[in-house]
Amino acid sequence: MSVMSKHFEPSFNVIRAVSALAIVLFHYSYTFYEYGIKESGPEFLMFRNGDYGGIFVAIFFMLSGAAILHNHPHFSDKEDPGFISTVKNILKFYGKRWLSLFPMFYIAWIIMYVINSNRVGSWFWGGPRKNFILSFLGMDGYFLHLGMNYYNLGEWFLGGIIFMYLLYPFLLFLWNKMRIPGTLLIVFFFLFNLRRHYFSSAPDLNIFIVLIKYYNSHITISDNMCLWTCILDFWLGFILLTYVLPAIKKMDLRMRFILIILIISILLIFINVELPLFKLETCTIMAVLTYILLSMVTPFITKQASVNSLLNLISKYSYGIFLVHHVILYGIMYLVKGFTFSQISSIIFFIPLYAVIFLAGFILTKFSGYIVNIIKSVLSRAS
Repeated sequence: MSVMSKHFEPSFNVIRAVSALAIVLFHYSYTFYEYGIKESGPEFLMFRNGDYGGIFVAIFFMLSGAAILHNHPHFSDKEDPGFISTVKNILKFYGKRWLSLFPMFYIAWIIMYVINSNRVGSWFWGGPRKNFILSFLGMDGYFLHLGMNYYNLGEWFLGGIIFMYLLYPFLLFLWNKMRIPGTLLIVFFFLFNLRRHYFSSAPDLNIFIVLIKYYNSHITISDNMCLWTCILDFWLGFILLTYVLPAIKKMDLRMRFILIILIISILLIFINVELPLFKLETCTIMAVLTYILLSMVTPFITKQASVNSLLNLISKYSYGIFLVHHVILYGIMYLVKGFTFSQISSIIFFIPLYAVIFLAGFILTKFSGYIVNIIKSVLSRAS
């Protein structure tokens, strides 16, 4: 018996597509700063309390948590709720997640590895051979802070998503059995991680301060990449799916309109008014509000057939877009770094640039699917 929930949730496609567009636009904006391109870019980089990349990365984690809980609300079959059956379902879950992430990643990684090796004239440009293990595990971007490795495409949050998938059976157990204590514990460690450096200069009065200092000296990953941040965003996806989305679906048009105006007003305050909060706190709050806002406007967006089709296409190929957008973006922007852009012309130029990125993501997705089908066919014949 399958444990997957089969009903379709249209807000997922809208949120995924908008986030995929926003992440590429954020990195596009950054290239204007990095390459020193004259005049003005699209200015989708920083706001008063943080950066837009932080918001939409958090939304991606929330969407991943919501989508996984939507499709895999439990691992035990009603007909056979035993331990062996549950383990089989968990292993099947891991197998599907591996197929959804790694074949496409390996294909894109190998292409870029050959290109980079040819460019620098060495097959070992990323350090010792043991560093290939990080790329094999999809963790090269996540652990880049530890030193040079063979990371050549994608984003650090691929590693974060892999960790969330690995932890999902445990997080699902917490959600089903200890929802409130689990929520409080995750929020506590998220907030503690942001404030742990306050203890760096404190005297060693007790074992707790000593342990915190030891933690500070060994945890060098940035706070936005820390697993506590990833887990909180992933967990918030559970909350949004379980409590917020059903409430939105029950709202009448008048209440929905009022809340849309209210959320937009709050977002504008966060964008323009400096607040006494940590950057990650503001990004998390804004990510939740943006997620809710996109969920609320989904019925209006999906009524427009052309817009809905476009968003569905971007959503369908978003992982391929995510993998290739950096290398294509930097390659094209390097060619035009001597040009002068106005804010309007930079936005106009983004349209064909994104079309190229989408096409590359589309081709990569199709080719990867073809390879996976061949592998499945060979394995089925062998069995």
